[in-house]
Parts: sequence; C-alpha cells; structure tokens
Amino acid sequence: MFDETRSTLSSHAQTTVRGPVESPGTDGFAITAFVLGLLGVVPLAVGFGIRALVRIGRTGRDGTGLAIAGLVLGALWTLGGLVAITPQQAKHAAAAPDYIDTMAVGDCLDSDADSAQVIRVACDLPHDEQIAARVDVGNGYETYPGLTALQELAQPLCRIAAAASFPGGTTPPGIEFAAHVPTESSWNAGAREAVCTARQVSGKLTGPVRP
Repeated sequence: MFDETRSTLSSHAQTTVRGPVESPGTDGFAITAFVLGLLGVVPLAVGFGIRALVRIGRTGRDGTGLAIAGLVLGALWTLGGLVAITPQQAKHAAAAPDYIDTMAVGDCLDSDADSAQVIRVACDLPHDEQIAARVDVGNGYETYPGLTALQELAQPLCRIAAAASFPGGTTPPGIEFAAHVPTESSWNAGAREAVCTARQVSGKLTGPVRP
C-alpha cells in the first residue's frame, strides 16, 4: 500500500536547504559616514550617518557601528572647533574703546586717525601698534604749542627712547615708530607726555614686537 504521509515527509526532507544564511552585506552609507567622519567633513558625515541608520533599520544590513562612529567623529570635530574658536572670540569681545594715555608700555592697540580713542588689543592678535616708551614734551611750554610743534619735538625723542627699549637698542626689521602727542584738551588737563609706539611699516603686527 502506498503511504502518502511517508512520501510527503520524504519529499519535504529532500527539498529542505541547509547551510549558512548569506549576509545582506554592509550598508554603503554607513561606510561613507565613517570615512567622512575620519576626514572631518562634519555635515556630510552626520547626514550619511543618519541615513545609514534609517536604511539599516529597513534592510537589516550590517554597518550600525560604522554609522554611529561617523556621527560620533562628526560631533568630536565640531566640539574641537568650538574649543579652538571660543578663546579668540573672548579676546575680541574684551576689546573696548580706550585712551592711549591711560595705557601702559607694552600694551597693544588698534588706532584710528580720526578719533582720540584707541582699541586695546591682546598682543597675540593682529593689531596696529604696541606702546614702546613715553617721553616728556612739556619742555617749559606755558601754553599749548599746537600739534605740529609737539610732533616735531616728540618724533626724534620717540625714535631714541623706543629703539632703546629693544634688546641691544636694535629695532626689528620692518618696524617704525610713531609719536602720539597730547591734544589741547588733554594738555590743559595736565598731560605732558607723548606716547611712543612701534608699528609695522606695512600691514598689521601679528605679535608683540618688544618684551
């Protein structure tokens, strides 16, 4: 007699596939996110990382770790950039209008030819001038002699005094000196000193020029 049950089971056993199931592979977006994260291409690394996670959830492919690594690397690059920028921003934010006659020798500043005020600047940032010396220009004047007379008196005095402030009395190449003399109002208030500054012949200073 023909046994239908045994025949069916035997047929089923013969057609059953045994062996390892083939992996669907690693998601390409995840690989891309990881590589871009290593290179510091933050926006693309984050974008590909998010798209990879969404696609992996739908397809079941490998690459979750790579996608997450790409996102983490993007975050680290961003954090590193903020840490580097913040001190520079703080230095710029601290800059405020000031008067040159209230500043000390060694201070650095940005000057404005059309204003009596200057901007105090950290010497490791780009700036126009650094105060090198102060010289007396009172010279027995009872009344204000005028800007021209004070400039003619202060310029040679500043060249001598400012140059002496450098090691060995030698002025660094490309540096010149300027004399900031009292205005009439500051003279009447008792100011009798010219402020001698060192500045670049062309362009801004990028660091301190004197100790």
